[in-house]
Amino acid sequence: MSRLDLNVLVKQVTSYILTHPYERDVWEKAPAITGILRWGDSKAIAGAKAWVDRAVDMQSSRGFLGYDEQIELTKGHVGVFSPTAALSSALGYNVLAYHERANEPRLLEAAQLQVKALLAAPRTRRGGFWVRDEGPELWIDFIYLMCPFLARLGRLTGDSKLIDEALDQVDVYVHHLVDKDEYLARHAWSEKPNYFLQSTFWCRGNGWLTCCLVDLLAEIGDHPRAEPLRELGRKVFAAIAVHQDRSGFFRNILDDHHAKFEASGTLMFAYSAARAANMGWLDKTYLDKAERAFRIVAGSVEPDGAVPGVQVPPGGPGVPFATALYGQGFFLQAAAELKHRLT
Repeated sequence: MSRLDLNVLVKQVTSYILTHPYERDVWEKAPAITGILRWGDSKAIAGAKAWVDRAVDMQSSRGFLGYDEQIELTKGHVGVFSPTAALSSALGYNVLAYHERANEPRLLEAAQLQVKALLAAPRTRRGGFWVRDEGPELWIDFIYLMCPFLARLGRLTGDSKLIDEALDQVDVYVHHLVDKDEYLARHAWSEKPNYFLQSTFWCRGNGWLTCCLVDLLAEIGDHPRAEPLRELGRKVFAAIAVHQDRSGFFRNILDDHHAKFEASGTLMFAYSAARAANMGWLDKTYLDKAERAFRIVAGSVEPDGAVPGVQVPPGGPGVPFATALYGQGFFLQAAAELKHRLT
């Protein structure tokens, strides 16, 4: 494999994040903030803290961290997206991370307002939180956006009901979206009418699932319901790994050989597989697969630190590729999990 200077790449990717914050304090910043925190750069951590403070400042009367306005989409399987509290819960995870660092009551209060809004959100018949006001829908992305946050707040406050809620949400989303034979996640399901809005085995969607599992398991420790999550994770990782290209990349639609290679989903596999192996519940051979995935994306990082080849929201077929904060963030997270192999 080609050599890479990991520390230089991390600095470049971090710099790109901080100099391209985009206009809104949106969920896309959450993985980027998490990535920055993994590397201990005090200046970068302070810069990301300003984003967290801004999200708290912008917390709406409904309790949503950041902005809660309707989103219009020109490509993809929906035209508009009016968020429920599920979307802004992603930022709650970062709010709690900074609260753990400095014990700021303001941050804990903001997280509690966010979880109050989430628990009041409409649910499907089986109890899954809707992802948007337009209908009773579940999208695989949202277990990552909601569940580690719920579990983290439950751990910090000693509220076991929040941990139970996180685990229940995984169960509901997996029931509707993970194929019983393939062990791969479909993208989006509607309860009324009962159909898949977007039914492909979307690369990043499966990444959202595996990243949720590793982060959630890190929060709940030796919980009685942890082993079923680990067993699910082992099956999903095995199903995803079958589709890894010899280059190391995964395609945007995992089982479509005409689909483009996609960087963010490839990095999410690298991060989550490496973390699961480092935690001891996934076979160590996955570290080789994770390293291959990371290295091939690392080779495409641009001089200014941009990670190209990332599909923008809402994902799935026919949606453009560009650079996005979550792609940047999962680069940093994957690099941190693989650092012991790369330096």
